[in-house]
This record gives sequence, structure tokens and C-alpha cells, in this order.
Amino acid sequence: MNMKKFYIKLLMSFLIIMNISNNSFAQTSSSFSTSEKSSSFDSKSATIIKNQSETQSFTKIANKDDIVPEGKLDNTIDVGAPGVKKIRIAIPTFVLEDKNISLSSQELNLFTKRIQNLFAFTNWFEFIPQAAFTAPNNAALFPFQSSQWTSLKAEYVLFGKFTASTNAGRFNLEFRLFDVKSQNQVIGKLYTNLSSKSTDIALRRFGDVTLGALTGTPGPFMSQIVFVGKKQLNANGQIYVADFDGGNLKQITTNNSVNLSPTWTADGTKITYTSFKSGKPEIYNYNLITKRETKLVSNMQNSSGASWSPDGNTVAFSATSQDEKSTHIFTIDKFGRNKKTLIDTSSIEVEPSFSPNGKLLAYTSTKFGKPMIFIKDLGNDTNTRITYAGWYNASASWTPDSKTLAFASYDRDIDRWDLFRIDATGSNIERLTLNQGDNEKPTWSPDGRFILFQSDRNPNGSRNGPKKLYIMTKDGSYQKSLDIPLVEAKQASWGPRITELEEE
Repeated sequence: MNMKKFYIKLLMSFLIIMNISNNSFAQTSSSFSTSEKSSSFDSKSATIIKNQSETQSFTKIANKDDIVPEGKLDNTIDVGAPGVKKIRIAIPTFVLEDKNISLSSQELNLFTKRIQNLFAFTNWFEFIPQAAFTAPNNAALFPFQSSQWTSLKAEYVLFGKFTASTNAGRFNLEFRLFDVKSQNQVIGKLYTNLSSKSTDIALRRFGDVTLGALTGTPGPFMSQIVFVGKKQLNANGQIYVADFDGGNLKQITTNNSVNLSPTWTADGTKITYTSFKSGKPEIYNYNLITKRETKLVSNMQNSSGASWSPDGNTVAFSATSQDEKSTHIFTIDKFGRNKKTLIDTSSIEVEPSFSPNGKLLAYTSTKFGKPMIFIKDLGNDTNTRITYAGWYNASASWTPDSKTLAFASYDRDIDRWDLFRIDATGSNIERLTLNQGDNEKPTWSPDGRFILFQSDRNPNGSRNGPKKLYIMTKDGSYQKSLDIPLVEAKQASWGPRITELEEE
């Protein structure tokens, strides 16, 4: 059943997300339609939608009630900065309210470990070993008793409880996160009508919600990455999609040609990439809903490096001009029509990248000799050079707030490619990698706190090892590789948070 599921293999009919108050457990029916809503159901939480142009139906899981706007919280924790202590949390093994629920103790342990691994991905948490505390001896989560957690110096405690669903073979998962010092509930969420496999969606959603509540910005767990991967070193690279951490790997292309530079549409429903399968580089779209590939740019020499505008109406890319002497930046509409020249000088311009606010376009140009990063203001049609150091600067990638870029630079003095970040104004340049192989192709997480990149580093710091994908925090700390079962992974692009999931 390859590629039958959109984004995530969901074995579920629909998923309802409810906020749970500190004093009540809301019961609700898990059956509803687009034309009727349960009186106990918050319509912002989930809606079944059907796209009339497609033959499949999808569950749209809106996240307005989950996202906690930065600055709207009274108390948030500054995490990830040097010298800031980690959040100390206890996570008892999830419990069953109804012993008839078809979940084994092994599955309960795996689900508990999964939520811990999500938090561990950030390197912001310190976990109290389960051996240090007495696990709840029943499924009751109330009243919250802080005494044992205070003695363990826990700041937060997370409880998970599985309850029976109205649908046979399914179950619900209730989460409650408590602040030990205040003894107050921070978050209460109920995810209904789950299967064993779709539970991972609930865990990831709750992980995002938790980071939003504790730090002011939701996490990256409900996002995916696209990249070029190889199963054998002598094979051509193919396009793959995976979850944020490299899990749930799916191969998109299966041709015997070179495939390059994958990226996302702003809504995360399509990926765009360059392929040589026609014998020359052309740009293709792959629709993750319909599983169909279409050619987006053809009849232009050496077309590559597509970037979508945030409104989804325009694609910028580089291609060789008609005189075949140099490469410049062009745009087309979302249907592959209305080609226009955006940047065309006597130099070479490549790697366009729209800012998330749609006002700016970063690109690489040889206007002053060496390749450097420039920014085009799309409003007043001005171009500004923002990098001056380095021998070759490339692969500019925007933060979600359109204020900062990460880029790769070749340092001729040490003969290495390393990653840097710089304000869009050209100030405050900061080095992020050093003495760890060649590091290239940075891309930001949708929360703007992590950078995904490729590196050929070996354990001793030397280069020319197999290219792998790594993540680091925005200041360059906590660098670690993703566990992807391929011999090579490179040229990644981090996508937006998922909001549409295929109905079973």
C-alpha cells in the first residue's frame, strides 16, 4: 500500500482534539459530519473536509486552539540559550482506565517513551527516571498530589491515560500536564478515536502544544522534511519525504535519473524538485494528495532551484538565458505560465528564496566577482548585498519571521564549507559550525528554533564521509544526526506544520 497515505499513515476515521479543564472530563461523541457539530465539540478542533476535485477525503485538524501565541502567556520558559537550565519533568508510564482496551503493557511503555523522545529532540528537558518515583496505581489523575514530585525537584508532571472509545477497536488518549509548584494544570487535551498507529499523531500534536505552553512557541513535531537520498552510494539520488526526525520515510521519485533541490509549497501539500529524467534539468511538482507528478517548468535551459511565494501563486527559479551565456532568476505562476524575468544582469544569479512574509527574495549572485548573498526588495525593486566575507556564499534560508537567514560559506583559509546566520539587514553575522566536515544547505524548522543541514563529517571531525542530515539549535549548539536508513541524505528542506491528514 505504498504512497496511499497523505503525509502520515493514519489508520483512523477522524481525530477529535478537545481541551480538558482542570475539574472535568468532557465526554463527547466521536461521530459527526460537516453539516452537524456536537454541542460538546469545539468546532475549531477538527473538521471533516472533502475536496470536490479529488476522489479522496481528508481530515483537517486545525491547530488554532493548540497554538499559544508568543507573548500571550504570563510565564514562559526561556530554553535553549547558553546557561539556561533544562526543564525538569516526570513522565509516568501511561495508564489504562479500561482494561478491555486492546493495548499491551509494551505498547504503553512505547507510547510513553515516544513522548519523552519528542521532548528529548529539543535538548530542553531533563527527565526524572521512572525508577525514582512511584507510578500511579490506578487510572485516576485527580486530585493532583505534588508531594512526591516536589521531593524529586520536578517542575512538571505529565500524565497520560487511555480511555474507551465509542468505536470498537479504538480508544481515546487524555493528557494532563501539571505545574508542581503551583499544583495547577497547565494543559489538558483529549484525543479521540485513535488506533495504535494513529496515536503517534496525538503524541506529536501534544508535544507541539506542550512546547507552545511552556515556551510561547509550538514545537516542530507536526512537520516533515523533504530531501535527496540514496539507498546505494553509486545510485542516483531520489526524492524522499520523512517526519521531522527522519522517521516514517517515504520515497517519492523512482526514476533512474538525477533529482535535485526539493522544496515545499507553503501549504505543505506539494513538493517541487529538479529532475534530469527527460535528459535535461526541468522542474516538477509532486502532489502529496493526488500522488501525481506534473512538469512545472520546461523549455528553459538548466532550470533549477525552485522557491514558492508564501501565497502559493508564484514560483521563482534559476535558468539559463536564451543566449545561453549566463543563469538568471525567473518567475512563473502556479500553473507554470506567465514566465517573467525577475533578476537579469551581466552576472550569474541562482538559488532564489522567498521570505515567509513575501516581501523579499534572497539569492546568490556573482555581481561583484565572488558568489555572495543578495536580497531583493519585491516592493521597491531594489537589490542589496548582505554578505561580504568568505570565498563563496550560497543556499540562503529564511527564518519564519523573515528577519534572519542561514547560509553556507566556503572558507578558503581552512578549506571547509560552514554554516552562518545573518540578519536580513546584513548585520550580526554568526558562525554556526566549525571543524566538523563540510556543512551545507541549511533550512529552518517551522518554529524557527532549529536548523536542518547536510554534513559529510566523520566522527573525528574530518570531511568526505557520507552526506547525512543533522539538526542544531539556532545558535549552532546541540548538533546531532537524524536516524535515516539511507547511505546518503542531503539537500533537505523543512516543511510547514501539517494540517491535513488522509481519512482512512
